[in-house]
Amino acid sequence: MSADIELKDYQLVGLNWLNLLWDHGMSCILADDMGLGKTCQVIAFLSHLKEKGVKGPHLIIVPGAVLENWLREFEKFSPKLVVEPYYGLQKAREEQQYSILDSIDNIDVIVTTYDLCWKASDNKFLRKCQPRVCVFDEGHTLRSPGSKKYAGLMKIPAEFRVLLTGTPLQNNLQELAAILAFIMPDLFHAKHEELNFVFKHKAKTTDKEHSALLSKARIDRARSMITPFLLRRKKEQTLKHLPKKTNRVEYCDLVPEQKKIYDRLLAKQRKVLSDRAAGIENKDSANTMMRLRQAAIHPFLFREIYDDNMIKKVHKTCMRGRWRTSDSEIVMEELHQYSDYDFHDFIRKNSNELSKYALTNDEWMNSGKVAKLGELLTKYKENGDRALVFSQFTTVMDILQLVLDTLNIAYMRIDGNTPIPERQTLLDIFTTDTTIPVFLLSTKSGGTGINLTAANKIIIFDSSFNPQEDVQAENRAHRVGQTREVEVVRLVTKGTIEEQIHALGKSKLALDAMVSNGEKGENSEKDIEKRGLDTVAEMLAKELAKKEGSEDCTIKNEEVKEEEDVDIKDQYLDGLKKHGLDLSAA
Repeated sequence: MSADIELKDYQLVGLNWLNLLWDHGMSCILADDMGLGKTCQVIAFLSHLKEKGVKGPHLIIVPGAVLENWLREFEKFSPKLVVEPYYGLQKAREEQQYSILDSIDNIDVIVTTYDLCWKASDNKFLRKCQPRVCVFDEGHTLRSPGSKKYAGLMKIPAEFRVLLTGTPLQNNLQELAAILAFIMPDLFHAKHEELNFVFKHKAKTTDKEHSALLSKARIDRARSMITPFLLRRKKEQTLKHLPKKTNRVEYCDLVPEQKKIYDRLLAKQRKVLSDRAAGIENKDSANTMMRLRQAAIHPFLFREIYDDNMIKKVHKTCMRGRWRTSDSEIVMEELHQYSDYDFHDFIRKNSNELSKYALTNDEWMNSGKVAKLGELLTKYKENGDRALVFSQFTTVMDILQLVLDTLNIAYMRIDGNTPIPERQTLLDIFTTDTTIPVFLLSTKSGGTGINLTAANKIIIFDSSFNPQEDVQAENRAHRVGQTREVEVVRLVTKGTIEEQIHALGKSKLALDAMVSNGEKGENSEKDIEKRGLDTVAEMLAKELAKKEGSEDCTIKNEEVKEEEDVDIKDQYLDGLKKHGLDLSAA
């Protein structure tokens, strides 16, 4: 091992384990939930291989948000390794390909991102590099064997594959089958269908005598299969002095404008359910469900302020100005698609011509969730606390920027559109500049891999259908380097679909939805969204039926036939318990 690296005892265990499996030609999953611990172990392992005379190149594939951090950690802990990043625009990558292949014998490590490595030209280049070791940071992204990403990464040859993840794998046995097939394709890939069939079986809640035993046998078999390939240690096992993390829910009220929109959409959803009960096809369900979710977040996501009369005036002004050569009907059609936020943004960007239509009463502040967020952040700022605010939607983040500007609260922001080279700089600024109390992050782009221990408060502004994404987001602050207790606050709007989404997350059903259709779907995130919406629709239908005492809201679905007096979440929890997964204390 390179003398430049100093490892703690628990990291040495991981390093020794990696060396042992390397010597025996066995790939592995390193499932440590300790922040920078896995990074250090991988760098030490690759340094050790070089000292043993094992030449590279080795390949490390990471989320875009942490690429710069990996490069920095290599420079800090093992500067003797020659590390080349591979990312950027297509033209820049073509130049990098020639440069890397030309000096491949002298390169120890190539670092790239998941967004690139499965694309045809980039994948072909990475295969030419013939990496000895492939490391997949946040390896749970490989949970869907039917995706193009999974198939593309499987094509990259490697003697040794290491998956890094803090996500527990045994929560879902199909996910386990996919991961096993990926890390050891020679051993498991040919049997993937058989494994998937075995692990997909679900015990019926009516089978009280044999289902629990059968499920326990399956889980025991799965654990015995994965034990040689998995090293998993939790924070409480290795970081005994890490400050504790607490979770709580803050319930928010609908403001009158929100309630008006929500009630209107709820009436539309009742019609969907009524039609379905009568055997009438109604395709509006998914869209209405998503709109209900938006209504629970903010009325600014709808067009209520800029009515049809206002649109005509804005259109008339546009056609007199810079848009006079544009097709009038197309301009009008586009304006009709705008939400109030879209109008506000459009007018702000064209203020010279459209200033008279600008909003003047801080309408973006008019939301129950925003009111609660402002209350929390103001208190945090006064107390010297710093917060990470996560949202699923970039438009919601745009609105929150307006809110923070109005509250005179400084902030940073990272989402999927933030260029990779800029992300680490933004993280560094937030870490060092304590006058910035808030960091806005999109859950998918900023919720994995990055280290933001400078914050000690986490606000989940809107929850994901996959609760694991929210947990990963929480852990951006609860990791190595944290010196204060971490508080996680989930904002949930009372009396809305968000209560069903929260119940879905608590029951961990999204973990099953994540992979149940994975072998056929190319986009697992869309599968999660669809399954999540379907399940929440069922839960909402039950809630409506209870409140109204109406049979019209009953969904004709053989999988949802619980008695009216049984909570659907309890049914799900009971079903998972029969699988051997008792989550009642989670």
